[in-house]
Amino acid sequence: MSVPLPLWIDWKLAGMRMRRESALRFVALLLLSFLFLVLLLSGGTNRYLSGQWTITALLRSGVSDEEGEGLARKIVALPSALGAAYRSPQQAWEEFSAQVPGLELLRSGGGNPLPGYVEITLRHDRLSEAGMEEVLAALRPLPQVERLLSGGEAMPRLFRWKRIANGVLWGGFGFLVLLFFVGFVLQERARAAALASDFAFLRERGTPGGRIAAGRAAGAALAAFLLTLAAGGLAAASLHLLSGRFRAVRLGVGSPEDAAEPAYLLPVALFLLAPAALAAAASFIGWRASDGSPPE
Repeated sequence: MSVPLPLWIDWKLAGMRMRRESALRFVALLLLSFLFLVLLLSGGTNRYLSGQWTITALLRSGVSDEEGEGLARKIVALPSALGAAYRSPQQAWEEFSAQVPGLELLRSGGGNPLPGYVEITLRHDRLSEAGMEEVLAALRPLPQVERLLSGGEAMPRLFRWKRIANGVLWGGFGFLVLLFFVGFVLQERARAAALASDFAFLRERGTPGGRIAAGRAAGAALAAFLLTLAAGGLAAASLHLLSGRFRAVRLGVGSPEDAAEPAYLLPVALFLLAPAALAAAASFIGWRASDGSPPE
């Protein structure tokens, strides 16, 4: 006799139930996709901190604006540097006097006491002791540099707390993944139990249990992959809208377009494939738990 195609057997036998479960899975995958993009693009706390913490190279007196600008261009070419902005002594004085009004008399009496400087920000994915040392090592031998300001003793503490915070954020994401996987397993187990008589009917008529189990797992994997693509696309579109509208999101998270950079391609590909693998595993676990024996 003709039997339902094993790949879509659950849809054939329990279409309404599958639609409800798929809707719930889509919501779960949408949340996970959004959180994954936020954590991946922001590096946890890295992108925010890279915009707040800078390395300042104070220049010697007599360094011309051309030398200062040339130095900034050389620094920004370093792999760990995100940006390098030169400020002339005049600009340094204007910034300082804007924060502390009433200092024009000091300048008129003795000229400008402030040197020019270069302010350097690190890439968020290079915000580490090694990344900072790369920039400092390049600056120390330069004759134009008088002094380097990089946070001193506070930096090791900052990096330590950054690692802890990032670990907590990714650990929380992993816990959510585990919760949703358990939910998938419970869905698969309950559905397999509800369809046990239908599966027994197919086995009695010559359809191997292993074929049914493998077909159901393949169907679950394909459905999860398609749902992940849709959920990931919607999450990326939402994040793109938020980053374009809110400066804080742009500074702290970045934009989904950044995910096209080579460094992000592998994590994104693994994320798209992971729900399919987990759905297949949940299907097999649900089959074994409801059937009471491994697939034939």
